[in-house]
Amino acid sequence: MQKKPKRKKDFENQSAYDPTRKTVGAIYRDAQLANTEKSVTNGDLTNELMSSLITDLNETIASDPYQGRNFFITIHEKKDLQMPNMILRRMLTSLYRPYPEDDTIVFSVNPKSCEVLFCWCLPHWSEMDNMLANEGLFEPELIREIRAWKRVDLQEFGFRKDPIGNWEANPFFKDKPLEESQPRVRILHPNQYA
Repeated sequence: MQKKPKRKKDFENQSAYDPTRKTVGAIYRDAQLANTEKSVTNGDLTNELMSSLITDLNETIASDPYQGRNFFITIHEKKDLQMPNMILRRMLTSLYRPYPEDDTIVFSVNPKSCEVLFCWCLPHWSEMDNMLANEGLFEPELIREIRAWKRVDLQEFGFRKDPIGNWEANPFFKDKPLEESQPRVRILHPNQYA
């Protein structure tokens, strides 16, 4: 009969990469145990995600990761299957215009002039066909970007073809300034979807 290996008793869920902190699973478990609320309503979740997005964006801009050089911020949010009550948000910075990937929001930042420009916001690829089938429900600019992304037309995202046909960043492309969102009402006719 084989002996069962003994578990290490002094294991405290410490990270193997950074022994000064707990593992992600331990942090998640502790947050779940400390949470006294049983559920979050959808409105609260949206409000919390938007306000924390603004905070994360401002902190990333203030960090000035490239010492005054212009840079891009790519925001990627996703649900983690192992942590169903959490949403993972990554704030990635780069000196060069990122490739337009689905499920990302991208901003261009000029830290010297304190200017932040909006580049694009693409939905997850699995949502795109449904959005195209119901294009009357979405902003025309978003529908145009989805169509450009599906046909790999990167000019819509600030790229151009070089002399040998490869995509490169277009230095003359102007990203959109940030503007306050105004509520819009769309009146759709029943035969619009026939």
